Amino acid sequence: METTKERLRRFHSDFSKLQHNREKVPMELLKTKYERAYNTLVAEVLDGADWFYQQYMKSLAFPTHPRDIAGNEWLANRIASILREEREPGRLTDRYRAALIDRLDMGEFKQLVWERYERLRQEAYNPYWARHCYRLDSGWIYNDILQKFWLPSESGKSGGWINSDYTGWDSRFPPVMKEEHHG
Repeated sequence: METTKERLRRFHSDFSKLQHNREKVPMELLKTKYERAYNTLVAEVLDGADWFYQQYMKSLAFPTHPRDIAGNEWLANRIASILREEREPGRLTDRYRAALIDRLDMGEFKQLVWERYERLRQEAYNPYWARHCYRLDSGWIYNDILQKFWLPSESGKSGGWINSDYTGWDSRFPPVMKEEHHG
């Protein structure tokens, strides 16, 4: 079984090999004489791109509340709808594949992966997250998913979620209040 580190190394190696071949071998030869090997390499790079995206999403997974059945269902459906849209011709999936295969641009690919994540966060997760952020009478903001309180930024340090005893710092997902969310 391949580790994440090994799979990442293979993705970058396949991409480097594709770059090298495209720089050194005329495209006409790649699509005729070396067609089978070239198409296999392109397929490996695209498989690696899809794997990379899945790993990216796993590493930045959206925390959910186990008892918010309706909210979790809404979130899953909204994410699925956005991903279906992004797989349509000319949309983000085609764009990130073109960045790798047509333009050989790993930086553009990674930017597009981030843009997909950011769209999911803005259009799906933020409305869900807002359901779980509450302003208490004390003025503090509480999140019932993390079960923590928001400590606003101070003296250059970014804000973060903390336990009531000021431990357990978590700066992911700043609060989104229902009245602040538009969409």
